[in-house]
Amino acid sequence: MSPVRQLEDGQAEFAALLRQHQTQLFGYIYSLVRDLDDADDLFQQTSLVLWDKFERFDHAKRFINWACGVARYEVMNFLRSRSRNRLYFTDELSLALIEAQEALEDERLEERRDALSGCITKLRERDRELLEACYGRSACIQEVARRWGRSTHSIHNSLRRIRRALFECVGRSLARRGVT
Repeated sequence: MSPVRQLEDGQAEFAALLRQHQTQLFGYIYSLVRDLDDADDLFQQTSLVLWDKFERFDHAKRFINWACGVARYEVMNFLRSRSRNRLYFTDELSLALIEAQEALEDERLEERRDALSGCITKLRERDRELLEACYGRSACIQEVARRWGRSTHSIHNSLRRIRRALFECVGRSLARRGVT
């Protein structure tokens, strides 16, 4: 493969991965700084750093984990530069809080995924099919509504009902396991 083609493939892969995980990455950054403007600036800075370092990304690992690791360092640099501002914690405390949050989030995320998986299996078949049609594929609600012979409003209402049922089921499942 030519170097130009490799570069184009790498750019496309990076863009796809960043697009796929941008909400999670932004949410992670925001959870660390709790200010939308700062989070937006840090997301942009992190995206640039990720782009610069993408050729060193280990494809055997999850992109979001790598991206959050890079974001963590960007946040730490940001907090260090703002250390005189009393609204921000000291570097040591910030690092400790970030590391504790990462450990808890990874553990909780796996527990929530397991509970959600179990709850999805408890849904009626028709509800599972609707979830797959709307979330499993790249179909828009209008397309699903047309295929199913329903209005978009009806599809939205069904999804709202299903999401509420899943939310409650996950909550009960986690409570039974003693997870908060």
